Amino acid sequence: MKIIDSATYVPEDVVDNAYFSRLTGRPPEWFLRISGIRERRRMTAEGGVNELAIRAVAPIAERNPQALEGIDYVIACSYTPWDTIGTITHVIQRHYRLANARAVLLSAACSSVVNAMEFVAALFESGRARRVLLVAAEHNSLYCDDRDDQSGHLWGDGAAVLLLEARRASDQASQFVVVDVHSAAHGDVGEGPDAVRLNPGFGGLKLSHGREVFANACRYMAASALKLLTRNELEVGALRLFVSHQANRRIVDHVASDLGIAPDQGTSTIEVLGNTGRASVLITLIRSMSHSGMISCY
Repeated sequence: MKIIDSATYVPEDVVDNAYFSRLTGRPPEWFLRISGIRERRRMTAEGGVNELAIRAVAPIAERNPQALEGIDYVIACSYTPWDTIGTITHVIQRHYRLANARAVLLSAACSSVVNAMEFVAALFESGRARRVLLVAAEHNSLYCDDRDDQSGHLWGDGAAVLLLEARRASDQASQFVVVDVHSAAHGDVGEGPDAVRLNPGFGGLKLSHGREVFANACRYMAASALKLLTRNELEVGALRLFVSHQANRRIVDHVASDLGIAPDQGTSTIEVLGNTGRASVLITLIRSMSHSGMISCY
């Protein structure tokens, strides 16, 4: 599975910790200490998450107008819908005139991007698709309650896109290739689906069991990473870049420490973007690789 292009989009409006301090009475430093977040981006334009996704795809279409030709599937990951019928995938299909693409919205909590890549791999292996547009986007600010001093400050908005193709790279050392994917559902662990939930409507996005989420995230993220390394006969020291879900900076640091990840192997965007949900891993991966020169994407 080769990634032939990628792009990200985050809104221009910046919300810093002083804003949450005014709402909750907690000092700005408290939010940084508890989550590692200094600021986050918020979407104010009409169209919500659908507009975020359209803007994320735009750089790919602008760089290469033919890049989106032959798309077999548009697969989107999001838990913050603007419309539950005319979903992100349908809006992208229409906006970019992807006449022959199937539209699929995938929901599997914050691991949705990994689950989507497993789905793409199955489509490629079965021969049912050769080119897929994978989109992850979240409009968290539409649903969160900023006055909730436990989790209101966590949420940022953003989107990211991968254009995937079923072909082998001629030189894997110099090209961005997906060689393995692994996911595991843990809805049966602890409070499960009640730990983080979104009941549609303003203020419906809640993190009700923060300590438990922290503990389980640290445990299972590290375990999954080790499983992938072992399966591919790799040592931690062989990693060029380690990217984790950007839920909380303390979780990122804890997982990196447990795995023995050196500072120059890790990367994070949560300090300036907040928790962008399902989009967080792709945003961080794409931006980090672009800045390091590994790929020339935006």
